[in-house]
Amino acid sequence: MSNYYREPSFREIERALGLTRPEILSLIFLCFRDGITVTDICEFSGHLKANISRAAIALEKKALIDRRPHDDDQRRQLLFVTPAGRALHDRFMPGLVQREADMLACLTDTERQQFNDILRKMCAHARDWSDLSVTEPSDSA
Repeated sequence: MSNYYREPSFREIERALGLTRPEILSLIFLCFRDGITVTDICEFSGHLKANISRAAIALEKKALIDRRPHDDDQRRQLLFVTPAGRALHDRFMPGLVQREADMLACLTDTERQQFNDILRKMCAHARDWSDLSVTEPSDSA
């Protein structure tokens, strides 16, 4: 289902605004929670660190984010969205929100609430299953 939502939307943003998918994802994360690391984005999104690192470098070159050293660990870089980055995010985000609304329009209010509750529950337990092997049987099988 995510392919019907994400793929056409991200393709259009790539074409219209010249951002790669990891750049789009990084801007979305930073506009939601500014001052995080590449590792934070990777842990939450499941994307490869190399791809998100390249996106951070590209976004910085485009003046869409700033990177600053962490106060406690100078080796870690915190990412902050710039006003230009937020403005670009604000150009594409309404389209993503509308696409989500269109996708969920076939559900009743009760079904939408149930769907949201199920997604929240799955996300809350993602660490329980996200690292499980797909080639080795688990104890629960």
